[in-house]
Amino acid sequence: MTKPSLLLCTTLLTIPAFLQAHTHKSLMGTVKAMDNARIELTLKNGKTQAIPLAKSTMIMRGNEMVGADQVKPGMRVVVILAEDDHTAETVKIPTLR
Repeated sequence: MTKPSLLLCTTLLTIPAFLQAHTHKSLMGTVKAMDNARIELTLKNGKTQAIPLAKSTMIMRGNEMVGADQVKPGMRVVVILAEDDHTAETVKIPTLR
């Protein structure tokens, strides 16, 4: 293979990895407290972690967006972090039965 062909092949093989969307990290835990600025979770390992909330943070029950008043202490939730891996992008709460 010539050098230009090798360069082209290498470039084409790396493009999918580059274009792949950021994989958002998530945390699962039990709500200890929540206010307008943060949600505090107790994780499986017993540690407590506070996660900042943004104005754009969505609270989701299934496919429906609900108000922050639906999040209660003792509730198990999944928090999906924003691209900064620091702020909550989405808080997923259990569906009602």
